Amino acid sequence: MNDHSLRLEIGGITFAVHTPAADWLAMLSDRYQLFTATDAPVWEVTLRAESGMERADPPWASHGETTTTFHVAYSRGTIDLTSRTAEVYAPAAQYGPAAMDRVLAFICTYDLPRRHDSLLLHGAAMVRRGHGLALSGRSGAGKTTASRVAAGHAQVLTDENLILSLAGGQPMLHSTPFWGASTPPEMIRRVNVRAPLRALLLLEHGPDFRLERLSDGDAVLALLTTEKLAVERVSSAVAWLEVAQRLVATVPTYRLYSLPTVDLWPFLDRELEL
Repeated sequence: MNDHSLRLEIGGITFAVHTPAADWLAMLSDRYQLFTATDAPVWEVTLRAESGMERADPPWASHGETTTTFHVAYSRGTIDLTSRTAEVYAPAAQYGPAAMDRVLAFICTYDLPRRHDSLLLHGAAMVRRGHGLALSGRSGAGKTTASRVAAGHAQVLTDENLILSLAGGQPMLHSTPFWGASTPPEMIRRVNVRAPLRALLLLEHGPDFRLERLSDGDAVLALLTTEKLAVERVSSAVAWLEVAQRLVATVPTYRLYSLPTVDLWPFLDRELEL
């Protein structure tokens, strides 16, 4: 193996990431600098060049019981859950970070509930007055908008993928290096931060601000609408559902009807006692 490699830790999962050349490594090192690690890696992920790769249209992923194969945008690859190895291909160095984001997020989706008592969710992670808030929901529900109006009111940890962990004595919100592909560059501030999880908020557009506490069953069903990828194989579904059920039994989960304004923050301060 060449020496164009780095080690990462995301949500307790340790990775050795191998790249084809120094310029590929430089782009990844800049993106993941806050998530570098010294512990021995559990996963081996190899990024390779494939000139002439065409964009996937439409993107797809196929799941066997122990493997996932995918082609999303300008990245394609294979993940083996048994050997804990993955290969991902990109056409040039500038596509390497997005390709690596994709394969690492796939691995976190499957491995966190299996071995780390945690979930990777599609959503925005924020910290307000020391309290972690996870804002999830279907595409277009307002996660990116909420991130925009957080300036000066909450620290945005990510607007794409967050980690909720039950591994310790207290539910925790973890940042990830994964941000939305369409997020304006000036909004992206990658941080490696953890905070006690105060609430899980499932976003909906509404004419006014309103919180609706969900039952445990309704909360899990609502999460499933945004996390179908996590349950597309039997073993993954069993692990994911077990963690999700314990999570919503521990952390208040709400449907949040909201407007895209800064008035969201005094409303949440009052309703959640932040």
